[in-house]
Amino acid sequence: MANYGTSQSTTGQVSNVVVNNPIVEVDLQATSNDKFYFLNSPDEQYVRPYHRHEDGTLMIGAGVLGVNHELKPDEIIFEEISDENVLQTRERVSDIFYKLWFQSNTLSEQEILSMQTTIRDGIKQTGRNEDEPLVFYKKDRNTLESRKDLQGETFEKICQYIFDNSIIDLDDLFVIEQIDGVPQNNQNVIDYQIIFSHGNVQYKINIAKKVGNVFTDVLNLGQLTKIKNSTRINPEKASEILDTNIFELLPNQSTRQDTINRFFRDFNDLIGPKPAFQDVDGDGVGESAVNYEQDEQSRISYDNRPSAYITRTNEQAASDTNNQGKTIESMRNKLNTYLGDVDNVIETLEDDRPEYENVSQGFLKIRKPNQAIILKSPNNRELEFQKINPNNGKPSFLEDGFTVTMWVKFLSKTSEGTLFNFGNPLNTNQQNSPNDYGFRLDTKVNEYDGKYYRYIRLVVRDWGPFQNGKRFYRLRDNHFGTQGLNRFDHRSFGSNVTNYPEVHRAFPQISTDNLDE
Repeated sequence: MANYGTSQSTTGQVSNVVVNNPIVEVDLQATSNDKFYFLNSPDEQYVRPYHRHEDGTLMIGAGVLGVNHELKPDEIIFEEISDENVLQTRERVSDIFYKLWFQSNTLSEQEILSMQTTIRDGIKQTGRNEDEPLVFYKKDRNTLESRKDLQGETFEKICQYIFDNSIIDLDDLFVIEQIDGVPQNNQNVIDYQIIFSHGNVQYKINIAKKVGNVFTDVLNLGQLTKIKNSTRINPEKASEILDTNIFELLPNQSTRQDTINRFFRDFNDLIGPKPAFQDVDGDGVGESAVNYEQDEQSRISYDNRPSAYITRTNEQAASDTNNQGKTIESMRNKLNTYLGDVDNVIETLEDDRPEYENVSQGFLKIRKPNQAIILKSPNNRELEFQKINPNNGKPSFLEDGFTVTMWVKFLSKTSEGTLFNFGNPLNTNQQNSPNDYGFRLDTKVNEYDGKYYRYIRLVVRDWGPFQNGKRFYRLRDNHFGTQGLNRFDHRSFGSNVTNYPEVHRAFPQISTDNLDE
């Protein structure tokens, strides 16, 4: 509450007199987060520009610096101070009220009972009998008698004025007066007032009324009680109420293992059932949830209900800011950082194939580009590596392996084609002729994200198992599993490489940045 100087009366009203009280601060702004209210309409909040006068009076409008004008009550505003800021001031003022009262009065036992609070007929009431329970409050300002007066307008003005002016010493600012009132039922009436004075500011609060020998309308005195020296404690009754067995108050401390066990127990309860997956790309592994909608609706990002599970994918949490980064997919991605490249883990297998022995001597060099050469044995006999093993009926290259050595220079980033070919490995004849076997080495280029990637693919058609009396042949290549592209078991990409935008990552690559390599 601002100090209104000589224009402030004992009732807190402001006169319309122009005084030497110039404007000292202009263009101040009251926002909706502030607590500025009109003096004559305390329930109406003010949210607009305001200015401050020399004596601290706040008024609506931006104002003009140095100007004196009439202090119109309808245009005066004040900043309400929350309990957190003025709490200590209220307690100090309450203590002063107690001090003044006890210095001027000696209360009898009956007078104390008339001021105390009890619960009668289910409600709190002022004045109790000896056999009725006494209600105590944590704070004096919360008593039944005090709530109306101590939170009233005059008390708030006193506390706010003291807080605004940073007044520390309150002892000489309060006095208590007894005023004879109008007699009631032939009984004398005494009104008790506490008066606050500071400079030209004065407030008065009625704190009690005494009719005859009984106090009524008592302010802030319901906490009083009187010790009875004649009362003795009955040990038997005390033992029925007091617990003399003292136990350790600290709860049992859980171990780290208990915490880990609780985590996995909660995780298993919250992860929810696994959805059913279908194999979309024909790689033998399911990757698309069949019951996607049912799974999505069971997750917390869809409906925050008590039985909801952890959100499964990042896509399901795209519009749920509370669960972004708290999905099963995000957990999987984070766990991968603790386990290394788990998608490319390849078990070490012992190679029990015999060491290759060169059958022919020397090598053949072709210096000109885009040339081809056909190797044939004399008299159209079989080459050494295609001869059939009489023990199992397989060609030598399928049983003993083969080695091809080539030196290749690529002339552009996009050129591709077959480097060498043997047999008919890519034959699409469904009859599976015994001659449909062989191998070929391709160089291919894949364009992805605006960049060219060259990779090498070795394709081999070998003999598979018998089915229905027929020999079936399998087409395999040298691809490997990588993140996002699972390895096909006993199969190749075949002609479906275009179905995989990043197919180059599954094959050995050759840089396209340096054609002189």
